[in-house]
Amino acid sequence: MTTPIERWLLDTNVWIFGLRRDGNFPDSTRLLSHIGSFIALVPLQVIKELHLNLSESEMGDFYQLLSRFREGAELSWHAIPLERVTLYQQKGCRKGDAIIAASAEALAADLIVSNNRQFLKTLSPAEIVTPANALARLSVVDVE
Repeated sequence: MTTPIERWLLDTNVWIFGLRRDGNFPDSTRLLSHIGSFIALVPLQVIKELHLNLSESEMGDFYQLLSRFREGAELSWHAIPLERVTLYQQKGCRKGDAIIAASAEALAADLIVSNNRQFLKTLSPAEIVTPANALARLSVVDVE
């Protein structure tokens, strides 16, 4: 019996730091190279935030990456019901984080991966971990 591949929602900051190869967040960059070892869930909120924060060229890189890992990524263009967002706000999430948590619930995410320290401390429908913890979960060992 095989174990089904996990579904991970990558928070916007993981995509931004990873696509920009930010030296302060190398685990975000490494994690993006392992899409396919997990299904990367990309909800509408993340797509909107990426369009607000990335240049046109960086957005091109984002879509090229998703195209390269076609079987390892799932985009969702559906808005999340406001009552689910409100529920997570009442549990202590800031609005953007509440939308991500509600999206994780709607997309049946097994894990949320984020660099956001405040988000890491809130309640959500899925476990919230850092990119380093996510990589450890994959038992990834990179040789440099």
